[in-house]
Amino acid sequence: MKVLAIDSSSKTATVALVEENGVIGEYSINYLRHSVILMPMIDELFKKCEVPINQITHIAVSEGPGSFTGLRIGAATAKGLAHALNIPIVGVSSLLALAYNVSEFEGLICPIIDALNENVYGMLIRGDNFEVLTEVGVYSLEEIAGLVRNYSSKVLFVGEGVYSYKNKLQDIIGKKALFAKDKDNMARAVSLGEIAIQKIKNGEVVSYFDFKPVYIRKSAAEVRLIGEGS
Repeated sequence: MKVLAIDSSSKTATVALVEENGVIGEYSINYLRHSVILMPMIDELFKKCEVPINQITHIAVSEGPGSFTGLRIGAATAKGLAHALNIPIVGVSSLLALAYNVSEFEGLICPIIDALNENVYGMLIRGDNFEVLTEVGVYSLEEIAGLVRNYSSKVLFVGEGVYSYKNKLQDIIGKKALFAKDKDNMARAVSLGEIAIQKIKNGEVVSYFDFKPVYIRKSAAEVRLIGEGS
């Protein structure tokens, strides 16, 4: 089993080759022009790792939430490659992949992505066994604090949302709130790929035709269009 993992849901474009025995290689760039750099990154990854593309058995891709444009670019790339290679796709939550970056933490893990206007895409996970405690959703900072108060454990916040709301979360939650290091706040295709391996073993795969990103809510453009039409 060899998995090509792709995540372009955030500012970071990241791709990796992962197999059951470990990581073959990873390539990440913090640069927003994903439509320009994603395919060259994938091509370079195959070349440097000396892995023929026809050895890939699955493609893992972020299913969201995250940047609407980034998710569409990642989905289109994954679907095109899966179609050409006639292999299945594994969708992985971008929040779950962020939590995986710090999965050794034994308290609560709360991955957050900025959803603007002091809202975040978030979820709550128990670090010791990676149990999902609350599903992915859009939460205000106060709602996130309310979720955390239901547990006695400290909570480790991870993801790009930390850069936007660290101070406010610290004020609301206090000493119970911890924050991941910068390197762990970046999306990593390796984390996404390792989660995908477990999902593949559980039979959680779809065809290139059936895969769709999970946007959680409408884009700003769609909201404006609905408002103008009402």
